[in-house]
Amino acid sequence: MTTKPFDWYDGALLETPGPGRVLLTTRRYPLFYLQILKCGCTFMRNLIWYLDHDALHPAGNRIHAHDDEFLKAALIPAPMLQRPPGLFSIVRDPLDRFLSLYWDKLANPDNDRDAGMRARVTSASGMVQAEDIAGHRANCLKALDWIGRNLDTRTEGKPNPHWQRQSVRLKQVQALAPKLLTLDGLSWQLPAHLAPVIPDIADKMAAVRVRNRSVRPFTRDQIVTPAIEAAAERVYALDYATYRQARDDWGPGPTKTPQQG
Repeated sequence: MTTKPFDWYDGALLETPGPGRVLLTTRRYPLFYLQILKCGCTFMRNLIWYLDHDALHPAGNRIHAHDDEFLKAALIPAPMLQRPPGLFSIVRDPLDRFLSLYWDKLANPDNDRDAGMRARVTSASGMVQAEDIAGHRANCLKALDWIGRNLDTRTEGKPNPHWQRQSVRLKQVQALAPKLLTLDGLSWQLPAHLAPVIPDIADKMAAVRVRNRSVRPFTRDQIVTPAIEAAAERVYALDYATYRQARDDWGPGPTKTPQQG
């Protein structure tokens, strides 16, 4: 006897996986989330777990290592996934996303989990251990230059999802037309979007306090130069257009809140 995977779905499941194979969902609610790394995914994973279990994940800060504990909508027929109320993804200002990657994984020698990634990018890009703001600025330019070559030509191997373009990930579900939320507006956009399927979503969000926050010796305003901004624009041109369109579609929020990494 098999366990019914979805409380919210009574139709026939597909024998072969459908487009929902890249969408995280829950057992209780028809929520469909396309994860993009470095776009609030740690918070979202913890929230999805909480929605199904009414409890926090015991390894919230390492939740990505527990992928086999999450449901995907792989067997749900495509028509069911076309513009349902709970289908969405989260996009982020590309420069903010890059800086999150830089501080969290490329410039953090204490992050042992990502030592291999750090060694790969450092060796390929020519980054050096930075001691001051000038060194970090130089490293950002070197990293962006190499990431651009890696994404365009696969220089030094396959792109890592942490720096892959958001637009590449979104293309996987383009036909389903997911609603795009912005990370900087997530605190008010997610309740607005999911209220039709989860009326008390704001309360559930408040219960999940896990965030992936990197230690940053310098703020964005301090570290970013016109050259760094221009480099990010070159590498992530389509991501900028996508993010700005999503931001404009939502309009100004009630208040500006800190980003959730």
